[in-house]
Amino acid sequence: MTSVRRWNLTSTIVLAVLTAHVLMVIFPFVWMIYSTFKTNREFMRSVWSLPKSFSLDAYVGAWSGGALGGYAVNSLLIMAGATMITVILATLAGFALSAYRPRWLPAVELSMTAAMAIPAYVALVPLVVMLRGAGLLDTHLGVILPTAAFNVPVSIFIMQAFFNTLPRDLFDAARMDGASEWKIFLRVALPIARPAMFTVAIVNMIWVWNDFLFPVVFINSPARKTLPVGLTDFVGEHITNYPVMLAAILIAAIAPLILFVFFERQITAALIGGAVKE
Repeated sequence: MTSVRRWNLTSTIVLAVLTAHVLMVIFPFVWMIYSTFKTNREFMRSVWSLPKSFSLDAYVGAWSGGALGGYAVNSLLIMAGATMITVILATLAGFALSAYRPRWLPAVELSMTAAMAIPAYVALVPLVVMLRGAGLLDTHLGVILPTAAFNVPVSIFIMQAFFNTLPRDLFDAARMDGASEWKIFLRVALPIARPAMFTVAIVNMIWVWNDFLFPVVFINSPARKTLPVGLTDFVGEHITNYPVMLAAILIAAIAPLILFVFFERQITAALIGGAVKE
């Protein structure tokens, strides 16, 4: 009886803490949504109150006045380029490290882990010097390459974890049939690895879409700004239209929200240590 009461008390406390956490996460999002329907004067009079009428002027102003369309195109270009490079390199490296297990594998894994532990801002100055020397500063490619380089290590771990789950007899049988190593990769490993590659792509797309640091440092031209950097245009030195700014933030968040809602299972599986197998 005592253990039942203790369990009930513990579960009640845990449930209360979790509920409070969920409310703390959800409330700012709900507040942001209904605040976009206010005028700026309403917002300044009462930050927390509901709008007196629902107006879409903030969304119209954010889209037409903020050049969000051009920023979104730039974000899409960088996201597509960085994700494609990351998926290709991670798939090749993950398969090689899993299938051949070289003697220096622990050293490679330690190097990749160390690379993941280094904060990106530590490498900003060397990267700026290198990109300027290569003529890639203030270009989309100048953001794509460093972004892919920083995302490749963790993506290799995801792909390697997936290939480790496959039976080695599968590849040995292909070798006995006379298939070369390249054919084994293309004809056997690659079709099976599509779900894992898809998972890596989704996770990287969300990371790159939300990235602010590299685009704000490596891009100077207003026409090449990405969506997260472009949101800073809505913050004025003396006056800020908060409903328009919140509407712009919501528009910028639509793409990652859609990806997360539709591919939540694959993203969660990748983040907790393994890709999803079909």
